[in-house]
Amino acid sequence: MATWDDLIAHLQAVPEGVYESWNARDGYDNQTKWGREFGEDGVPWCVIFDWCMYNDVGLADIVPKVDNVTAFANWARAHDQWSEYPSWGAWVDFGNGAHTEIVVRFDDVHVYTKGGNTIPSGGDGGQGNGVYSHTFRRTDARVSGYLAPRFPDGCPPTADPHDPRGTPGGSGVPTVSLANILDSARLDPPAPQGSAAHRTDVLLVEQALQAEGLLASAYVDGSFGTATIHAYAAYQRRLGYSGQDANGIPGQRSLTRLAGQHGFRVD
Repeated sequence: MATWDDLIAHLQAVPEGVYESWNARDGYDNQTKWGREFGEDGVPWCVIFDWCMYNDVGLADIVPKVDNVTAFANWARAHDQWSEYPSWGAWVDFGNGAHTEIVVRFDDVHVYTKGGNTIPSGGDGGQGNGVYSHTFRRTDARVSGYLAPRFPDGCPPTADPHDPRGTPGGSGVPTVSLANILDSARLDPPAPQGSAAHRTDVLLVEQALQAEGLLASAYVDGSFGTATIHAYAAYQRRLGYSGQDANGIPGQRSLTRLAGQHGFRVD
């Protein structure tokens, strides 16, 4: 059974960069592999990208197959899946139909998103040529609301204290298990490429390391592999650790420091 965890891991594994074709007559032309997957290429593709992320992990049946933001927002309202609160995997409606991306996490102040047909910064306007991550304040006037799909494995972390899908994730601040991180640091490196013992926990740590400028987006995949170990070692050195105290394996003190800077808790 596909889960919201699978969705976030797949989305985060998509390398950021330009994906549209270019030709001398039109310039960037909205031609992408996701348009071909969706069956409608050469058109604005931010919603198409959202749908394809779900389709790739076997969750296409829980979201509408539509090609514009207003259509999915109307669908969400009609199916009691519209929310004013962010949740992992939700589709954001920016500017009442201007653009959409998928929520990868949130904290008390910000919502963190990743989407297609956008640009490296200022991604709420759409009509870009690539896939990029963005950060917005939850109170930003450009955030019109969210499609919060009903995942087969229940309710993902959500900021809605009364989410109708099930038990919400407390205050909306996710928790990382130090034991799971240490287990991943032991099991993931010798395993086949991309293996992840505890993908959800590791994703939060990797996203924080990426925000610190220490880990490339291509390695934010939920696997605590060699690149993540090197990035965490760099973070430890930034905190003043050296020798075996900066070996890339998280400890309670350093991980709690990273968590406090990037909106998650450590168990």
